[in-house]
Amino acid sequence: MTKPSIPTVNLSDPEHIECPYTLYRRLHEGGSVAADDAIGKVVAGYDDLAALARNTQTFSSSISEDGHGPRHMGVGSDPVQDDVEEILSHAHPIVNALFTADPPAHTRHRKLISKALSPRSVRRLEPEIRQITDDLIDKFIDKGKLDLLPDFAVPLPVTVIADILGVDRADIWTFKNWGDLMISGNIDVLSHDRRREVAHAVVELHNYFVPRIEERRTHPTDDLLSVMVNTELDGEKPLSTEELLPIIDQILLAGHETTTNLIGNALVVLLNDTALMQRLQENPGDIPAMVEEALRWDPPIQCTFRRATESTSVGDLPIEQGEMVVPLWAGANWDGNVFPSPETFDIDRPMAKPHMGFGFGPHFCAGAELARLEAKIAFEVLLSRLTNLRLDDAASDLSHLPSFASRGYKRIVIDFDRR
Repeated sequence: MTKPSIPTVNLSDPEHIECPYTLYRRLHEGGSVAADDAIGKVVAGYDDLAALARNTQTFSSSISEDGHGPRHMGVGSDPVQDDVEEILSHAHPIVNALFTADPPAHTRHRKLISKALSPRSVRRLEPEIRQITDDLIDKFIDKGKLDLLPDFAVPLPVTVIADILGVDRADIWTFKNWGDLMISGNIDVLSHDRRREVAHAVVELHNYFVPRIEERRTHPTDDLLSVMVNTELDGEKPLSTEELLPIIDQILLAGHETTTNLIGNALVVLLNDTALMQRLQENPGDIPAMVEEALRWDPPIQCTFRRATESTSVGDLPIEQGEMVVPLWAGANWDGNVFPSPETFDIDRPMAKPHMGFGFGPHFCAGAELARLEAKIAFEVLLSRLTNLRLDDAASDLSHLPSFASRGYKRIVIDFDRR
């Protein structure tokens, strides 16, 4: 019997980046698997991804080929160039931690940061997040126009995460630039020039945080960084600097890029559905359901990466030992066997199974509760203070960021009335 052929895809194709859901629909019409010759094997089926996520022994989150630690050099197969290696030689040593670690190390890391990022700890931040949100709106509410990303959707989560990590607010735009580069280094295919930029960001971020980590060890404060540095649970020793630095990098991802693009992606939905926007203004209790559907329908993180530790298969997809595997979490969210009529944005959708907008299994996003809370507050306050929101088509650029892994719009400009 002839084995079915595995379709070939190009995740870096600009047409795919602009509208990945065309590919996801096509994959689900077949076996929900494919191969990208430049990256590795691709999986989009919900049940396949749930099984893959749980099987951390075969599908490792330690994706660097040497297994020694996150390299931040993208997911392409080209060797890191000598001049880039020279830049990285000035960085502090790091090890695989949390997002890029497998059990039992991952289990220890998750346990030690769970106190800092628990739902209860996150809920305590609500008054501060509401104050930051109101302060940002105060700056533009009399203008009747909002450039969403630089004026609101970026500074809101960046300020929150900077505050809880003990970063000076004067440094938040530098902080964001480091975060953007580090995120790109974790999830994108990088050019040589981009690798140099990322390498410099790695060194600068380490130079910024290593002294702060050491200071929190001797003089703890009440910020998240102090909790991360000093927490001991069940006899587990505190996190080392080598472990903390990549975890801080990951909190940057969970703490700002995800929330920024979640707010932008969801608001564009509302701008195209005035009835839904009115419903949320009249019934703000429905906003959390809208946020969850936005995370399913157009999530800010489309995929992450795994590396196979042995030869295996997913459905009809053969996977060789050492090969990169791309779990398309956003593709799972468009699996019609789990989410009927997945192309329909429906905040009343019953979810018998959870969406994968924050991943799945042991590596489910540690910052998910913070991102949810920030998005909920952002829409509660925006829709309570602004009305008659409409897109300024001429000033906006609704093309997408040049990444198949991170999804967001380039520019969203809104006209509004004061409510």
